[in-house]
Amino acid sequence: MREERSKAIDVPAMVPLLELANRIGHVYGSEEVALLFYSLVRRERPLNIVELGTGLGATAFWMGQAVKENGEGQVWTLDDGSHWQSREQFQVAIGPLLEVPPFDAFDPEDLTYPAFVQGSIELLGLGRQVRFLQQPIDVTKEADFTPERFGFLQQPIDFLFLDIARKPDDILDSLTLFLPHMAECGSIMIDSASTSLTSYLFLEKLVDQLNHAKVPRRFLATASPERRETLTALVAQRRFTLMHLIEKVQRAQNSTAWLRIEPVDYVPHPQTLMKWV
Repeated sequence: MREERSKAIDVPAMVPLLELANRIGHVYGSEEVALLFYSLVRRERPLNIVELGTGLGATAFWMGQAVKENGEGQVWTLDDGSHWQSREQFQVAIGPLLEVPPFDAFDPEDLTYPAFVQGSIELLGLGRQVRFLQQPIDVTKEADFTPERFGFLQQPIDFLFLDIARKPDDILDSLTLFLPHMAECGSIMIDSASTSLTSYLFLEKLVDQLNHAKVPRRFLATASPERRETLTALVAQRRFTLMHLIEKVQRAQNSTAWLRIEPVDYVPHPQTLMKWV
């Protein structure tokens, strides 16, 4: 059935999300990228969204709201909370947000990091859209990467946000682990990689090699024969597009590398209504 327009934006739901972006989004440099991800999720309607590195929840909550408005999909966000072992630092960071509703419902004296993330999900009405997993993930331990431990592996991943590491080895390990689980058409966002010179140059070279069907040695070093076979076939059958999203702000977290993965085809993806003239 042909659709004439996108689904309506829930304007009242935007207010607490905007407050969150304005008041604590800067802690991880995510006040603008959260809105970008919201727009991308609304536009492309991914069904399975995975974020490694919840931070203070800005991107996860904005994507969750987009999923809610779309009427389908799930956001999985993972963080072990190790960045916030100091309760004092955590309370200082979120203090400005607790001044406004609905976040003023929190008791700041007893508030822990996991309680804040899970509580915010409920306060924002995103309990069905956002799943918070308070657990670490080691991209070098392939044997631990199972659907039983990580529920998001039960279906292909449409949108992956890597907000845990940006060094070349980390990127290669993450791609080795996640590429076989990506949907036929999908996006991988790598936080801060574009403004790290080493990672920027590495990604430029890597994507050029992938588009020439050259399989990285790290892909072939995986212990799983099935993963090696899948990665080799995937490199041959996909087109990789790299875009550097840079913001003109002088801070450590001021970029996102966008790796777009699509089938080698004569039409764009995701598939949609096409005009043939």
